[in-house]
Amino acid sequence: MALGSCLVRVNISLGLLLCGASCIANADGRFYSYLDIEASSEPVPIGDMIDGWDSSFQKGDYAYANASAVMGFEINSWILERETRRYYYLTFSPDTAAWYRDLDQGNERTTQDQIELSAKVLDAQGLRFGYRFEGEYWQITPKLAVYTVGHFQFGQLNGVSFDGTGRNVSVELNSYFDEDKILDFKADVLEGQGLTLSIAGDWQISDQWSLNYELNDLFNRWTFEDAAFNKGCVNLGSVDETVCSSTSSASGRSGQEKLIETIPVNSKARLTYQPLGLSVAGTMHGRYERLSLAKFWLFDDIDLGISLHSTNQFGLHVHNRYFQLDVVSDDRRIHYARDAEVTLGISLPW
Repeated sequence: MALGSCLVRVNISLGLLLCGASCIANADGRFYSYLDIEASSEPVPIGDMIDGWDSSFQKGDYAYANASAVMGFEINSWILERETRRYYYLTFSPDTAAWYRDLDQGNERTTQDQIELSAKVLDAQGLRFGYRFEGEYWQITPKLAVYTVGHFQFGQLNGVSFDGTGRNVSVELNSYFDEDKILDFKADVLEGQGLTLSIAGDWQISDQWSLNYELNDLFNRWTFEDAAFNKGCVNLGSVDETVCSSTSSASGRSGQEKLIETIPVNSKARLTYQPLGLSVAGTMHGRYERLSLAKFWLFDDIDLGISLHSTNQFGLHVHNRYFQLDVVSDDRRIHYARDAEVTLGISLPW
């Protein structure tokens, strides 16, 4: 996942749509920008999930990544943001991970494995609009985002693998895409459209306790009017039983048709005991789950913090009014990390 592809070019004149230049000069607001990358891979390190499974392997059933680069304005509680986003979510059975590992490495297998794989991948750019509602002890911010989707791939693979080098398989394929890199085929398709609703909020429960939460992609819908597809049956090698029928080693059909998809909600919540700067937090996205404990210290208007996570991660945090840096990882050698998150942001209030 190249970080350079997450950089955003923003037309600042979009901010002027909210009001004239003199209005902006007199308004309460801020300009902000941030890059947020969150990734988790159970079977192999994150880098190997992309480049090849040639490192340490363990049982697992998902791989997830979400990278978002945002530039935005907030003026008198109105919010306008420009975002570039890359999203990647694979779910699979533990058998599938073991089978693919041995297939990638050319290892012999002596078991029959159930192959189950689901993929949701997209690259999108869009605008997000929001408004911050607030009371004496609470605030809530709904945001509606409209995206244009370039690269995408959604699909399922289901079947059985038999003993051997992993090439004795019977599988059924159902895949939608703009480009099939395995077959080296780029389809002539229209860009897709996405619509998402997210909600974030804060609640000052008492003088000592506060609650923060985010429900990202709470409602979402991704529409592709003429997505390319491959639907077929593959029976290769020595197969004891088949899950589908094919007239040769592989048969099926391809074409283009309308596709409507969704992705899982990303839920986050944090409960903070303010006198001690202690907080406990939870994150959930599909099969990805994480519990966290953090401690912050205030030094001359700068919050410095550390965090521990149920995913064996350790985090370092630096926050102030103008700057935010969060680095969380389960390994200081980034190439070997299975769970990592980096947030870098600036905020310029006026």
